[in-house]
Amino acid sequence: MSAEWTGPVPERIRCCICGDDTADADDYVVIGVITERSTGEIQYLGAHAAHLEGAMARGFTVEVTLM
Repeated sequence: MSAEWTGPVPERIRCCICGDDTADADDYVVIGVITERSTGEIQYLGAHAAHLEGAMARGFTVEVTLM
């Protein structure tokens, strides 16, 4: 994965789990969160894939695809 990839946001977001910078992270992921009451707005969260996987329920995994 290129360290420059930002996903649907113009710049990389700090990891929502550890709070560290993700500028040089090879396992950077972006998560989009919406709710039923949302009017199409999406809240984006950035994370290190390993940190996100550690916070998810048993049986869920994070797969990083090279972009």
